[in-house]
Amino acid sequence: MDGWFFVALPDCEGAGRIARRLPADAHLVARHASGRPLLFARVPDAQRVTVRLGRVRAAVVGVSSATEESVRGALGRAAGVDALDGLAPALAGSFHLLAADGDRLRVQGSASGLRRVFHAVIDGVRVISDRADVLADLGGFPLDDTALALRLLRVLPHPLAEEPMWRGVSAVPPGSALLVYGDGRRARTTVWWRRPEPELGRGAGAERLRAALEAAVDVRTRAGGTVHCDLSGGLDSTPLCWFAARGPADVVATTMYNDDPGGREDLLWARRALPSMPGVRHHVGRLDDMPQFFEGMEDIGQRLDEPSQAYLTAPRIAHSIERAAARGAGMYLNGLGGDHLLHGLPVWDHTLFRRRPLLALRRIRTTKALDDRPFLPVLRELLSSESYGRWLRRTLNEARRVREVGTDLRMEWDQRVSLPRWLSQDAAAALSARLRDRAAHAEPLGPDRARHAELAMVRDGSRIVRGTQQFAATLGMPFEAPFFDDRVVEACFAVRHEDRYTPMEFKPLIKAAMRGSLPDAFLRRSSKMGGSAQAARGLRDHWPVILDIVERSPLTSRGIIDFSAFASGESPQHMGTRDASIDATVNCAVFARNHLAGHTHHNSEEASHGLAAS
Repeated sequence: MDGWFFVALPDCEGAGRIARRLPADAHLVARHASGRPLLFARVPDAQRVTVRLGRVRAAVVGVSSATEESVRGALGRAAGVDALDGLAPALAGSFHLLAADGDRLRVQGSASGLRRVFHAVIDGVRVISDRADVLADLGGFPLDDTALALRLLRVLPHPLAEEPMWRGVSAVPPGSALLVYGDGRRARTTVWWRRPEPELGRGAGAERLRAALEAAVDVRTRAGGTVHCDLSGGLDSTPLCWFAARGPADVVATTMYNDDPGGREDLLWARRALPSMPGVRHHVGRLDDMPQFFEGMEDIGQRLDEPSQAYLTAPRIAHSIERAAARGAGMYLNGLGGDHLLHGLPVWDHTLFRRRPLLALRRIRTTKALDDRPFLPVLRELLSSESYGRWLRRTLNEARRVREVGTDLRMEWDQRVSLPRWLSQDAAAALSARLRDRAAHAEPLGPDRARHAELAMVRDGSRIVRGTQQFAATLGMPFEAPFFDDRVVEACFAVRHEDRYTPMEFKPLIKAAMRGSLPDAFLRRSSKMGGSAQAARGLRDHWPVILDIVERSPLTSRGIIDFSAFASGESPQHMGTRDASIDATVNCAVFARNHLAGHTHHNSEEASHGLAAS
């Protein structure tokens, strides 16, 4: 079991058997009132708060503003596990909550999806964890090959990405809690999170966002010590660095650059912001000194609990963490999530058109010009009233094996699904059946396309960050993304879409939030640099290694992909624009390889059973 995790157990006789299977360094941190084990955790001591009050036991696991006094106060204001309803929205940070009152056990993660909850019945005991692979190890559950084939898709519309990778393990949807009764024989999920209505204008919204970001950074810096901040010079990481510099911690900030066209822009903008952050120790590094994308993936042995883009970036993350640790940092802050919250989507205008049609049309005209799309397809999307369930079933039925060469800006519910061209026939058939089953009862994440799309985008981003956090934990470093804290997400969601983002200005909400704090010369930034050129070079330089990883992986040996189609259909010399399905395939190959290392006797019958399971 790699990295940090926790395991919660119901109040039953069999709990002790499960406890004895846990690693010795998974410490018992809470017991039920009966004396039976309740919570085991392998996390830093600073990331857990436990409280006892009468028969009630409660715990907060993660980085949060919780104190024993605040948790005890919440327990005193409500009966038993229901106290979590009032505690959750009162806390800043990113965390899990747990409470047991003798009759019920309740466990919940975050609404953003960054903190997940899974459960499984193991030897008659319902076991709960924040990681699906921990439950799979404890229960000896097999990898679900159809779930693995699903993760080969570049686009995973809701709810396709929420199911675990192992048969026998169940997931709790983000924003819901698992409620276990008595000895664990009966359990259900219950929704605890309600998103705010988008009612605030930009001024009030900026104040709320500023307060949420300040609190989010404070919970990560208030203990002092040394904190590392990415300082890309962008409108995401720079505000976080500014808030960190105001706290009691020493702040080390790093800006990276290279000699690509525009590769020095981040350094230019970072230096414009630095005068407002006296005391920050600023370091400058060359991106060329970091591992390339795709470099070193053959040596990444850490196990994550789902395929993740974190694998592709793991060598670069390790490089950054090692340098931060060498400078004394015990916490690493990054700006991941800012793009997901502060940069709008064209589909927002589909919803805005129903309320303010003239404004929506002006925005669409600007967006269409930027994207250079014909007007009639845009108009058809604008006038469409297709439900989410019908749209999902249609896009899945229309999914074809095509090469992804880019992403159009659309006003549909989500991006369209396409199948990688190297998916095997058996895997494609099993996957199609699974997709039809999941789409049959799919409900949107919001009452309209805008609110569905914004939450889907947050959860998509949180899956990536969750993987990076799991990887960083194996190196002993908290890798924190405050923008994905629930309070920060709520602050952005509370702002009207037209005030949160406009195609005529780059990230106006965060600019308004930081005006008067960060220099005006910095707040004029109107773009950000991407890493596509670096990724293309990495793919070109490490293509032979990629082929070897995929060929030797369980994707090939278990018949999930046709390796010859993968190898012959792509090469850096002719592919032009990189097919994003390559990234998903390599990440899945490394994930499956790491989890099945040493398990070499999976015969074809077993693999076929995995593909057939739904």
